[in-house]
Amino acid sequence: MMLFAVWIVSAIVSIIGGLVVMGMGTAFPQARDLLDYYNMIFPKWVGYFFNIGSNWVINPFGTVVVGFVFAEYMGYFFPLDAIGIKMVTICLLLMLTIINTFNMEIADRFQILFTGTKVVSIILLVLFLLIPGKGNIEHFSMSEISNWNTIKILGAFFAASTGALNAFDGWYLVSHLTPEVKGGVKTVGKAIVAGLLICMALYLLTTFAYQFVLTPNEIANSKMVAVTALEKVMGGWAPALVTILILISTSSSVNAFLISSSRLMQSTAEQKMLPAFLSAKNKKQIPVAAFWIIFCFQTILVITGTYELLLDFTLFVVWLFVTILTGGFLHHFIRQRLVLPGFKRTPMIAACIILLTFGVLYLLNFFITF
Repeated sequence: MMLFAVWIVSAIVSIIGGLVVMGMGTAFPQARDLLDYYNMIFPKWVGYFFNIGSNWVINPFGTVVVGFVFAEYMGYFFPLDAIGIKMVTICLLLMLTIINTFNMEIADRFQILFTGTKVVSIILLVLFLLIPGKGNIEHFSMSEISNWNTIKILGAFFAASTGALNAFDGWYLVSHLTPEVKGGVKTVGKAIVAGLLICMALYLLTTFAYQFVLTPNEIANSKMVAVTALEKVMGGWAPALVTILILISTSSSVNAFLISSSRLMQSTAEQKMLPAFLSAKNKKQIPVAAFWIIFCFQTILVITGTYELLLDFTLFVVWLFVTILTGGFLHHFIRQRLVLPGFKRTPMIAACIILLTFGVLYLLNFFITF
């Protein structure tokens, strides 16, 4: 049952984060993205460090993490060792970079199609696992942690939250696309909340299906949980079909990361926080230089990093900056007695406090763990 709590709490925290970002957008309507919020709330040097963290840690590390997942599932069809997984990840990044720099319209269609496929794949996976009725409700027992003390349970909870928060981090990334969206921050805010609610429902269904079919040990020991569960329940063509859908889903996520990363790098270069050549766009308004610099850096990360290390480091830096920004905005909101149309004062303060508290506890857990 703890897994359900992890997904629910992570989704609620992410939705609260999206609402706080909406509040910032209302308070600073001239802002284009999170970097502008930093520059308006803090001294310029804080925004400078956020820029470094976003361009060289959060976005590229997160992209490579999802690329590794893609490569792991590709191993279902073509057995891959550690070097093979890295090579497949680099090939995926290269292919998507070429597509994005060649024609953004193709990339946009690719993203819309694959996002729809992602939802379909999750629904099919849940149906394939639950319809045969071959699971066991006893798998949901919490007997393994019945003797744990509160500190150990909280530590395990926050450790498990790493993967869930990574799955919900679209609320953070999509803010960089605000200038390109009709309706600006209001449209983006509504999209964040609606998207996260849909994601939470899908992830809860998937988690229920996994636990119904697999024992906790089987889940812990599997690198491809979806395939392991399907092979146990159905076998035949079902694991192959869902693996293909997962490959489409993960490649879509990588593409979304690349688009967001290129926009952020191009934007910060325009603000003279990165070399000027990174702000250049071609005739189709595509930041080609930014795309290729990102690809080169991500290739280095693939060669030198691991999934676990990159994921942990990404989420640590994300929540470090989210916590700093939330604290700064809360202080500014209270001190300046801001009035935000569409937002009541007390709920906004409460949302900031909840997000700030979770961020502090999540960051402290890293130091306790390591």
